[in-house]
Amino acid sequence: MSIYLVEGPQAETFMTMAATETGSKAMLGDPEQFEAGVGPNIAQAAITLRDNVAKVAALKTDETRTLVQQHEAAAILSERTVQALEKAKTAISERAEYLTQAGQEEAAAVFELAPSRRFVHEKILEHFVGLAGKAEGLMLMRQIIRTDAEAAAVFFNTKPYLLNMNAENFHKIRFEAVEQYAPKAWEKMTAVVKLVELPAKYDRTIQAVKGSFHNPTLAARAKSRVEV
Repeated sequence: MSIYLVEGPQAETFMTMAATETGSKAMLGDPEQFEAGVGPNIAQAAITLRDNVAKVAALKTDETRTLVQQHEAAAILSERTVQALEKAKTAISERAEYLTQAGQEEAAAVFELAPSRRFVHEKILEHFVGLAGKAEGLMLMRQIIRTDAEAAAVFFNTKPYLLNMNAENFHKIRFEAVEQYAPKAWEKMTAVVKLVELPAKYDRTIQAVKGSFHNPTLAARAKSRVEV
């Protein structure tokens, strides 16, 4: 017999996992693995989830409530949990947008090209174009970028199609240049890569909460109560 109000393997599996710290981290992210800008939001969302799962379990044995009243109360807990998860998801998305913008601006500042060096920059770009067409071109390009900050800046400010390069290879080398010459911007960009995976996890958890905390049909029966 299930210890939760909604019986069924899918709901029971979700509730059992959500009740544990390990399970909630798997669903919402480990706050210790994310930067301080969102860590507290993730931690609070996980605490709310675990606490309300425990309350739903307690409702199952609450002899002061009828079955309908138990599901009515669980519906309230479901709504509170969803609100907490939505709030955390919004904070995560906003933080990701901020870090993306800040990282791009910091990198752009580091790799800003001096107009007075335009002739040299054009020559560097021409050299990169020539390397892009060679078998060992990527290796040679990386070597130049690692040892020449000005060449790295030229590479950062160009486009893959101007070099006849594969976009994936271009962005990989560009990201490596950011890591070397603009480490603070690189930290922000790396944080974004991890953050953008979280909103989809929160959406899945929200849907699971709605389907596992209570039975909407039973909860709706509470509206037929006659007040005397």
